[in-house]
Amino acid sequence: MPEKPNFASQSELLSILAQGVVTWNEFRTSIVYPQKIYLNLSKVNLSGANLTKVNFREVDLSWADLTGVDLSQAKLYKANLTGTNLSGANLTGANLNGALLTRAILDKANLNGANFSRTNLSGFDFSETHLRKVNFCKANLSRVNFRKANLSKSHLIKANLEEVDFSEADLSGVNFKGSNLDRANLSGLNLSQLNFSRADLHGANLTNANLIAANLSGANLYKAKLNGTKLSKANLIQANLLDTDLTETDLRGVNLTNSDLSEYNLSGFNLSGINLSGANLRNANLSEANLIGADLSGANLWNANLSYANLLGSDLSRADLRYANLFGANILGSDFTAAILRKVTMPNGTVYD
Repeated sequence: MPEKPNFASQSELLSILAQGVVTWNEFRTSIVYPQKIYLNLSKVNLSGANLTKVNFREVDLSWADLTGVDLSQAKLYKANLTGTNLSGANLTGANLNGALLTRAILDKANLNGANFSRTNLSGFDFSETHLRKVNFCKANLSRVNFRKANLSKSHLIKANLEEVDFSEADLSGVNFKGSNLDRANLSGLNLSQLNFSRADLHGANLTNANLIAANLSGANLYKAKLNGTKLSKANLIQANLLDTDLTETDLRGVNLTNSDLSEYNLSGFNLSGINLSGANLRNANLSEANLIGADLSGANLWNANLSYANLLGSDLSRADLRYANLFGANILGSDFTAAILRKVTMPNGTVYD
């Protein structure tokens, strides 16, 4: 593959840049795309310069010294920043969409409002970094360290967050829709009302996290650790909870419509007000569970153990209760309209035929 031709020598480019950002940007707009160009500013020293709103689109800045540079609202789309030192730089509102940042140094850089969409940041250390309102959509952030980082109101839609450490991070208002959080560490965090719809949380650590009223619809929680997690009023419609650890999890008022909880052990759980309509609870253990006011309409409770469960005022209409065990259960005020009750063991021990 032939080398890209130099459009101008590095000294000529630096001379233009020295005349100010306005002159440089006018020079950039004079270039007619898709003209093949190569703007080489590799290894230059621009430390401390004021380059606000500069157009460095697709410029080669590899191994350059940009420490302390003001690059706020700069255009760095697809720029080559390989090995570039951006320590202490101001990148507020900068567009780094698709930029090459391999081995770049971003220590103490201000990245609030920056655009890193579709950028590869795998393995970066962003611990204790200010990253408010950053666009990380579709970025590769696998194995990134976000410990104690401020990511409030950032967008992580469809981002690759595999094995990311979010411990003690501020994630208020973050959007995780469709993101890959495979084995990510989110333990103990406040994630209330956040959007995790269709996110992959396979094996993620959510121990003792606050997920009250969070949107987890369609999320993959296979083998996720949810023990001690607060999930009350969360939306888990069509979520995959296979082999998920729900020990001591608060599930009051959770929406689990159409979820698969077959063979789950929910014995003694407080499930008051829960929505399990259309859920698969085949062979599940719900003995002694608090299901007051629960919606179990259309649920598959084939061979489920509901012995001594409190089903006061619950909705079991159209539920499949074949071979289920209701011995000792409180079914006062429960709705069994059109429910399938073949071979059900009733609260008094008789088998309904």
